[in-house]
Amino acid sequence: MTTRFLVGDVFDRMAELDDHSFDLIITSPPFLKQRDYLPADHPNKAKELGSEPTPAAFLDMMLALTTEWRRLLAPHGSIAIELGDKYAGS
Repeated sequence: MTTRFLVGDVFDRMAELDDHSFDLIITSPPFLKQRDYLPADHPNKAKELGSEPTPAAFLDMMLALTTEWRRLLAPHGSIAIELGDKYAGS
């Protein structure tokens, strides 16, 4: 088993990976408008996941990620996504 940490834009880094090369993808993406990881003047601020302007744009980003994860997964592979609900009760 190999463990690697890839640092950078998720779409750029996934593009470097081979098709069908993962058995399992586990993720807990940033919740919409709940985290601010990069300073406002950071050159990659526009790529920051979870900073999309609308819930629909967030879902579009998640669907784009899912499309890429499907390419990366082996035919028997699985995806586990943990999404918290910070808006429950509000």
